[in-house]
Amino acid sequence: MGNIAILDDHVANQIAAGEVVERPASIVKELVENAIDAHATQITIQLEEGGISRIRVTDNGVGMEPEDAKLAFARHATSKLKKERDLFAIRTLGFRGEALPSIASVARVTLTTSHDPSQLATSIQMEGGEEKSVESTSRPRGTDVVVTDLFYNTPARLKYLKTVNTEVGHVADVVGRMALAHPHISFTLSHQQRELFRTSGDGKLLHVLYALYGKQVASKMMPIQIDNMDFGIKGFFSKPEITRASRSYITLILNGRFVRSIPITQSILHAYGTLLPSGRYPIGALHIEMDPKLVDVNVHPAKLEVRLSKEKDCCELIQRGLQETFVKQTFVPQATSPWERKNEKTVTVQERLDLAAPVPKKMNQMTSLHNESAYIQKSPATQEIREASVQIKKELQEKTVDDSAIIEAKQSKVVKEPSSSWFEMSIDQELVRAKEKVSDLNRLPDIMPLAQVHGTYIVAQAEDGFYLLDQHAAHERIYYERFSQKLGEKNHRQQSLLIPITMECTASEAKILEAYQSYLRDWGVEIEHFGGTTFIIRSYPHWFPKESEEEIIYEIIEWLKENGKVDTARLRDESAKMMACKAAIKANRHLRQDEMEHLLMELKGCHNPFTCPHGRPIFVHFSTYELEKMFKRVM
Repeated sequence: MGNIAILDDHVANQIAAGEVVERPASIVKELVENAIDAHATQITIQLEEGGISRIRVTDNGVGMEPEDAKLAFARHATSKLKKERDLFAIRTLGFRGEALPSIASVARVTLTTSHDPSQLATSIQMEGGEEKSVESTSRPRGTDVVVTDLFYNTPARLKYLKTVNTEVGHVADVVGRMALAHPHISFTLSHQQRELFRTSGDGKLLHVLYALYGKQVASKMMPIQIDNMDFGIKGFFSKPEITRASRSYITLILNGRFVRSIPITQSILHAYGTLLPSGRYPIGALHIEMDPKLVDVNVHPAKLEVRLSKEKDCCELIQRGLQETFVKQTFVPQATSPWERKNEKTVTVQERLDLAAPVPKKMNQMTSLHNESAYIQKSPATQEIREASVQIKKELQEKTVDDSAIIEAKQSKVVKEPSSSWFEMSIDQELVRAKEKVSDLNRLPDIMPLAQVHGTYIVAQAEDGFYLLDQHAAHERIYYERFSQKLGEKNHRQQSLLIPITMECTASEAKILEAYQSYLRDWGVEIEHFGGTTFIIRSYPHWFPKESEEEIIYEIIEWLKENGKVDTARLRDESAKMMACKAAIKANRHLRQDEMEHLLMELKGCHNPFTCPHGRPIFVHFSTYELEKMFKRVM
């Protein structure tokens, strides 16, 4: 007799269950997918003891005929595939016909289903993969599946399950993603007869986000919609002020199926860029529609990972679409009054007398322009710099220019001279982003600085209340965008050193410095090997942070040691962040009025004036209404 034998169906099903049925959440996923494929509009999931003792999934789908109900527990029995070519254009969630037999092999299952409008139904009981009974009964059209005593016949798997709360959390995560994928279906999840959440099934994705994450998160969502010939992409993502410590709150839905995709997730995070602090991630759901012939969903046992034939194009489209959306947004966190009460109603408003003289609409602009001109007159810069700065400032402040107008920086009139103050950065294309639309620069309101708190925060007012600014974060953002642009340029005006800077490195640091020496040279940093593990810096570009050259290069080396080989774009970005942090003013640095005004002027010209390069907010807004509530003017 030979050594090779064919496994019987019971053993084969138990092996398949090892891939399909990992925990209660796995069972819920398979049963809910079957309900969705059955065109259900209402799906109810009930758990007991985290689903370990009992799972019940009920739907109002099309149900099954008695003959189909019996075949449903046969291995690889499916209604989703008829021909081989159907495998290459899958439009359903389930298709392999292994879910029910795999579940039945490791638990006790009762399936009750009706396809008949007269409510004639079939009830089948399975235990350990064996059919125990088949009965006729009655129930409304749809299917009800009850799974009890999970892993009763495979105790080795049972011991790997976590606590009840952990298992409930996994189920809630699965059902939540199903709800996000199918907002037209009403989902209800309960545990121990206590409802955990319910979705309306009205087809609105934002309402599902509200049901899952609450009002505070839903109110901070931004709609996303991008289309081209290959992809239709839409969804919602949170503003940068709403984040979580895990990227698991990013939900990707491909043709109605929840999937995981590292490249697509990375494209989303790259789109946020410096809007997010390190280690924080947004909340959002993205629906991607594409030709199913271009997707392979049969590469993972749980069908969580897929292959796309145009994955790179999809990632680029998503990143570009998100960035275009962000440019149109204002990301200033709203301060919340400590006196705010839930469901508080406004009933009275204290009458106020307007003691101020009427102020023209452009008063703030004129005042800011006057202060800037006064500052320039006091500056030791040349007359050419003064004229160029005033001219550019007038163009920035002009609000009547059409959105299509382009601000051209008058570089030919700008001559850089040594600065006598920290904020006298070169007034050239860094001060005004040449060829940017005026509408892109007006994402901030007209803000007038009033005072400074503890040498760290600037208090400023606007028509809609007042703002607190972190001066270091603001200055860091200005320098970051400046250095990012400079590091991307090819030609650099270098500053030669009379006495070169000597760098003593360790052996590992020397190896890294040798490997990336060409990158530094491209940035205008002339660094030479001086024997052993010693290097000398002979020159660096004029815009390099002064008195921090050696320290910045050491930090770049240390970062490369931690992150290994990186691409040019990431190295340039991280280097710009390090330089900006070194160059920016620090806390406890008291500023004059003209310095604060100049800081705000330059910040308004930034592409992203809302966060520092590390994702921390620059502004906090206190609305006029919040002030009135604090002082009981609004009761």
